[in-house]
Amino acid sequence: MALPGNENLKAKVATNSRDIDQRVENLKAILRSAFRSVKWANKKSHQKNKRHLDRRAKHREFVVGDLVHLYQPARRPGLSAKFFCPWTGPHQITAKFSTLNYEIQDRKSKKQIVLINRLKAAQTPHVGSLLAMEIGPENITQAPRG
Repeated sequence: MALPGNENLKAKVATNSRDIDQRVENLKAILRSAFRSVKWANKKSHQKNKRHLDRRAKHREFVVGDLVHLYQPARRPGLSAKFFCPWTGPHQITAKFSTLNYEIQDRKSKKQIVLINRLKAAQTPHVGSLLAMEIGPENITQAPRG
């Protein structure tokens, strides 16, 4: 079995300018075709991803002044995962930049811009628990057990 020599490995390039022009036009046509197919595949993939994401998406909208909780899943080193709560707050919404971006402010007046995916509405306490807090635990009588 004979191995190919250097003469066989060299690319054969035409020397005519007409052949070179034709080769360039062929390469341009192939590249245009490849670009169209990649553009079509990207569009199809984008539509598929949007359908998948929209299936589970919740429509939420907040107004300035609403109280919200902020999702911060990263915990500091040394904190137990068992007792870690990723929701912080309540924070107050101070500005709405778009349907997705909001500016919030915490109790220490620290402002930050966050995406709506990291926010959930803060629940106000029930009226019964508010009354119990106003009355105080010393004035609440418990029913006798028996």
